Amino acid sequence: MNQSGNTVLITGGTSGIGLALARELIARGNTVLICGRDEARLRTAESRLPGVLAIRADVARAEDRADLAERIRSEAPALNVLVNNAGVLHLSDPTSPRHLEELEEEIGVNLVGPVALTTELLPLLRANPQPTIVNVTTGFVYVPGAHNAPYSATKAALHVMTQSLRYRLRETNVRVVEVVPPVVDTAMTAHYRGKKETPENVARAIAAGLTAGKDEIVIGMSNMARLLARVAPRFAFRMINAVEPVR
Repeated sequence: MNQSGNTVLITGGTSGIGLALARELIARGNTVLICGRDEARLRTAESRLPGVLAIRADVARAEDRADLAERIRSEAPALNVLVNNAGVLHLSDPTSPRHLEELEEEIGVNLVGPVALTTELLPLLRANPQPTIVNVTTGFVYVPGAHNAPYSATKAALHVMTQSLRYRLRETNVRVVEVVPPVVDTAMTAHYRGKKETPENVARAIAAGLTAGKDEIVIGMSNMARLLARVAPRFAFRMINAVEPVR
């Protein structure tokens, strides 16, 4: 991917990694669109990112994905980069009456959303130069979190879908990239007591990895999680889950 001149859609672009990446890519000379579920957050992000196009859309809803795709075909037909970044994490409690409701939300946002949106936008992406699909997963794909099992499971599924898509598109001009960040300091991880990376550092690593042509961008402590999962999986699981989350 060229450093500049791209047209990029970032889902979940109103905060955290998505907002930081939008700012980083704009600074590098790209046209950036963001989407999110919260209208107020979209307007705030829009005010912080001059030139960004902010669209309200819930990627877990089929009708929202269809409307989003239609707006992009109309207003940003040069789209050549899709960043599937939207995610939701609940501390999982099998005894909670909301357990299944939260599970369904995480499946919709973390897995169905990116897979379906990619399918929706793939023809447009392929019609433009250097088409790139970026799926943001997590270090929990290597070592799952016992307190966020649905999040870990849905991201692990997206990890598998990303590998499969890359293989299926290997003879086309489409690049399929997986970003594997560590725990990042966002509202979604307020419960986590361990070390956290800043969204800005993650955004810089993503932008640099994309420009360098990497298919996998494994950041910070996620590299350690990947290594430990291979050589000492039981130890890795105990270490990752040793600290109780703040509830």
